[in-house]
Amino acid sequence: MARPLTTRSFFKFLRQAVLCPTLVTATVALGYSAERLSLDAALRQALANNRDLSAASLGPEIARGQVEQSALKPNPSLDVGAQSDLITGNTGARKFGVGISQAIPLGNRLQESQSVARTGVTLAEDDLANRQRLLLGEVSRAYLDLLVLVQQVSLRDRLIASSTRLVELSDARAKRGEVSLIEVNAARLDLAKVEQERATLHAEQVSQLQRLKPLLGLSPDDPLEISDDLDAVISRLANTADAEKSNWNRADLRLANASFERIGAEQRLAHAEARGDLTVGATYDYERDTVGDSAHFLGVKLSIPLPLKNKNQGKLRELRADRTRAQRETEALELSIASEVAVARQRAAQFKEIITGYQTTVLPLGLAAENNLNAAYQQGQVPMVQVIQSQQQRLALEAGALEAKATYARALAELQTATGSNPQLASVASDNSQR
Repeated sequence: MARPLTTRSFFKFLRQAVLCPTLVTATVALGYSAERLSLDAALRQALANNRDLSAASLGPEIARGQVEQSALKPNPSLDVGAQSDLITGNTGARKFGVGISQAIPLGNRLQESQSVARTGVTLAEDDLANRQRLLLGEVSRAYLDLLVLVQQVSLRDRLIASSTRLVELSDARAKRGEVSLIEVNAARLDLAKVEQERATLHAEQVSQLQRLKPLLGLSPDDPLEISDDLDAVISRLANTADAEKSNWNRADLRLANASFERIGAEQRLAHAEARGDLTVGATYDYERDTVGDSAHFLGVKLSIPLPLKNKNQGKLRELRADRTRAQRETEALELSIASEVAVARQRAAQFKEIITGYQTTVLPLGLAAENNLNAAYQQGQVPMVQVIQSQQQRLALEAGALEAKATYARALAELQTATGSNPQLASVASDNSQR
């Protein structure tokens, strides 16, 4: 037999449903043996295991191979030839020759070719660093979205517990004739609404988990658990997200500047290539005439390019225009980065104020209203249903506060990506410098 609901048991229920921590540790689990990842651990795993990043990490090595190749001089050529009058008379005249030649680049073409190739290494390294920055930002957003969904589901669980209790109380009162079926149906409708909200959030949570996995280098079937506290994440992001302009770590801007420098190196190379290669060689010829006499000849040969019309003027014109375009694109990127940082910084500041409003005004008012109704209930002034409805209202306010915190955390993550101030980037750069 069910125990009757007393005032003491009712307030014990309220303490369990309402006074438990609002923000619980976020945990999503698929499988039975998975390491629980904090946000920092997820970022490290993404840098180590992301498949796209792994492929891009070979870019600098490819560029170093190009530097090595650009330093190599052309191989010498071996020339062999033979002549006979077999068709024209067949008198026995023969001629045989062998020679070796070497192309010698004029001026500083090899040095300029190496200079172009070295800028390729810088470009590849900056491209990799920018991919790392973008990946960390993407993982941070995906992790935060998943963390918030977990906590929203937890909050809906508390709302469901409250609504279920309201339905039970309404049913009991309806059987005693204290309330009408209208009130019972309203309670059931409220419960169904919250259950549908929870089902929707849970479905989004599962989908978001699958979106996070490939970023971490995991397959859809790999187990994954996340575990972090939203307040702790916000605190870490707030301490590292913003930075002065002089400390921005934007590899894409360095990439644009390196591209500008590469075009300058290509211009110098084009000037050097216009001179061509000097070819020198040595020859040996053996000749036998129609009467059987033979002769041996040693000789040298020299081939000098004559850049009369083709002076790479078309290539140089192309590179001048390309250099101007690169300069303008760099200027546009600088403005875009400044705007990106300003928007993220402003959004973070706005939602920080909103959170402060929730913490200092909205949530205390909701708690005070609930406490007042509790006191009125103890004095018999209001029905129990009204007290539970007040509890639901406060939980709804907590849901609003949670969403504000989520938006604030996302804004901080965007600011961190915009300034390139994620500590993991500094760790990767330090590791690369020690290799």
